[in-house]
Amino acid sequence: MNDGGMGRVRIVGESYGNAKFGRIVAEATWRDSDGAFVSIAVNVDQYGRLSELDIWKVDFSPLCDFPQP
Repeated sequence: MNDGGMGRVRIVGESYGNAKFGRIVAEATWRDSDGAFVSIAVNVDQYGRLSELDIWKVDFSPLCDFPQP
C-alpha cells in the first residue's frame, strides 16, 4: 500500500471488496536500526478473514530494516 515506506500490506481476495476492519489478532513492537520504535499488527476483517499486515514506525518515518526472526 502507499504508506510512505512503512510496510503496510493489504491482503485482497475475491469477496474482500466490502471488507471492513474487524480486529487486531497479533501485535508486536521492536526498534528499527535508527532507534525508532516500530509496531506490527496482523488484522482481520469483520468476518475474521486475514486482511492486513500493518507495519509502521511511531514517528511515521520510512522503515529502515525488517526484523530478523
